[in-house]
Amino acid sequence: MRTMPSKDLRVTKTLEAIDTTFRAMMLETGFEGITVKALCDRARINKKTFYRYYETLDDLLAEVMATYAAAWRMRTTRLTPPQDLAEITREFFRFGAEQDELYDAITCDPAYDVIQRRLQDDASGEHAELVPEGFTPESWHVYYAWQTAGTLAMYRAWVADGKHMPVREVSEMAVTLLCTGVDGLLAR
Repeated sequence: MRTMPSKDLRVTKTLEAIDTTFRAMMLETGFEGITVKALCDRARINKKTFYRYYETLDDLLAEVMATYAAAWRMRTTRLTPPQDLAEITREFFRFGAEQDELYDAITCDPAYDVIQRRLQDDASGEHAELVPEGFTPESWHVYYAWQTAGTLAMYRAWVADGKHMPVREVSEMAVTLLCTGVDGLLAR
């Protein structure tokens, strides 16, 4: 991973070219289809320039994922599951609506499942590890798996449908389903 951002405009432009090119190639070929040579050719830089900032493509991917995860954690730092499940769910949909096409690809395309799981683990941080009062470690694991899988499944369906349903409407539907189940949805 690279160090502190530079104030040098040339460095800034080079890093932007690497990032933009990498994101475009991720959408076109997936991570496995990217080589340093192809990325450098397309970004119009030489390989030495790439290696000045990143040791591997994995480091570049980790930086992109860390950006998403840090933005998520910043938005949800005050929220604690399971007490704040409704607000966490709303934030997940609002956050997703504000992200770029690569975020949706990583979140929704099965080809990115390994990367998506790494992003989810990084974004959830300690929430996945800390067992709240009233839960055993085993029951918390089951609850957390249900909550994250349910939210992710609803988000994926929303994206697959072209995000036509307004974010407020889909997030409230998700909240109802997650917080009160199907009985709650049918009672609306």
